Amino acid sequence: MELSGPDSELKTEWQQFLIKHPTDVQSIQKIDFSETFPIIYDTQGRKFSIDFINDFSNYHKKKSSIKTELISKAMGGGKKGLRLLDLSAGLGIDAIFLSQLGYTVTALERNSIIYLALSTAWKKLPTESRKLIKFIYASAEDFLDQPTEDFDVCYFDPMFPDKKKSALPKQQMILFKQLVGSDEDASQVIEKLLKSKKFSRLVVKRPLKADALFCKPQSCISGKLIRFDIYGGLK
Repeated sequence: MELSGPDSELKTEWQQFLIKHPTDVQSIQKIDFSETFPIIYDTQGRKFSIDFINDFSNYHKKKSSIKTELISKAMGGGKKGLRLLDLSAGLGIDAIFLSQLGYTVTALERNSIIYLALSTAWKKLPTESRKLIKFIYASAEDFLDQPTEDFDVCYFDPMFPDKKKSALPKQQMILFKQLVGSDEDASQVIEKLLKSKKFSRLVVKRPLKADALFCKPQSCISGKLIRFDIYGGLK
């Protein structure tokens, strides 16, 4: 994998992090640092980047309130608490949206390249926005094994093959899935969460007609294409 573009502090930061935290990069041809936000290319010429500032369609959505937005209603609309742990940051779309609604979000990402892209985009946010969200390089299971700060609500949106609706165009989504995989350990993560009793509520995002990942949820909130499975009373 080539890191191209002019030498910079950011390019060096990525290089050092990837040496320390190697990931499967067989599908990645290069990462280009010529622009403000690094662009990731695969061997087929597909590309994507993460940009919280200029990507209006994904990160500047129309929103109503913490009490009325579907995803927030699944979290309890603020009544279950505002300290939220997002176990699978991915593109950071839900994490950013929930922080804009008023939640204080800690979002985990276990793929080193995706984490670096998220972290770089986060640093470009205004100071007040950065205070409401942070990204941590860690897998869900490793993070849950460590003593951590207290959270009220836990949110999990695993990547699954049957997930048809995508925030990215098809070709970019292929590249993204090559990096993050299919989260085949999702049911194990949920089992661990339910046993931990660290949260007042666990919310799992699923395609509307998909089966529950581990056991029957206590309740669900459904939209046109997605469903939020809710497990409550965990502590």
